[in-house]
Amino acid sequence: MVKLFVLVSSLMAMLATPLALAQTLQQSHPFEALRGLERFNKSNSLSLDDTSQTVDTLLSIKGVKVGDNVLQQAINLDRKGGELGNIRGGTVSDKIKFSFYQPYENSRLEQKVELYFDKHNGFIKQITGTYYLQDAYMSMTPIREQTLSAAVDKFGPPLTMQQVHDLSGQKDGDIPLDKFINSLQEQNQIHPLGLEYFQKRNISRSSKWVEGQQNYALMQSGFDRCYLWNSNSFNQILTFCFFDETGANPNSRGVEFDLHNFPVIQLIKDLGNPHAKLELSL
Repeated sequence: MVKLFVLVSSLMAMLATPLALAQTLQQSHPFEALRGLERFNKSNSLSLDDTSQTVDTLLSIKGVKVGDNVLQQAINLDRKGGELGNIRGGTVSDKIKFSFYQPYENSRLEQKVELYFDKHNGFIKQITGTYYLQDAYMSMTPIREQTLSAAVDKFGPPLTMQQVHDLSGQKDGDIPLDKFINSLQEQNQIHPLGLEYFQKRNISRSSKWVEGQQNYALMQSGFDRCYLWNSNSFNQILTFCFFDETGANPNSRGVEFDLHNFPVIQLIKDLGNPHAKLELSL
């Protein structure tokens, strides 16, 4: 009788273990009940119109891609040790911030990852990664050089001056940004949202491409200095930007990555608001 009881108890324990494990795996993450994210289902994925294939982008920051589900990627960043910052605007938020910290000399380096997302459907439409030093008066130059080097290792080299000369049709020298934009339009090599992006960068007649480190093309617009990675004829771009050293305390701004994929952004935009009220026809 005792043996039978032990056998039955063992079988029940064996059956209960997978059940308990399944319940543990199915437990929701705290972010799923977090104001500003609770309305999104982390299993939702952005698909192309006529296929179940999910939208993919070539580049990523901290493993996050434009078009990803914001709730799932927020959970992933949390699991990597990111410290959750504010979610702007409560349940109508369209931005979430994570910070990763590490000691650096006599200061502390913060890597801040910001996810900008469509507030109606929850898909990421822009990713920004910024490096700051706790002491804003320490030089960012070594961080900037290390970050650029790491970016080249990960993404390959940014646009070179030779590539910019080829795209602009100019053989040598600095390239005015408006001339570069016009040339891309003439060659039909740019997505409309990409064109809008460059036009916003072209803030003055002095905006131009100049030669930066290792013959990389450096885009100057105002006090901004940016290297640019491009794929698919400017359908997708990654910029690495910093503040010009002649500006007021450039160290306080840090250095910044910005990732856009224009076809995916357009697809997210076209989804619209699924909760919008129908207009009355009277």
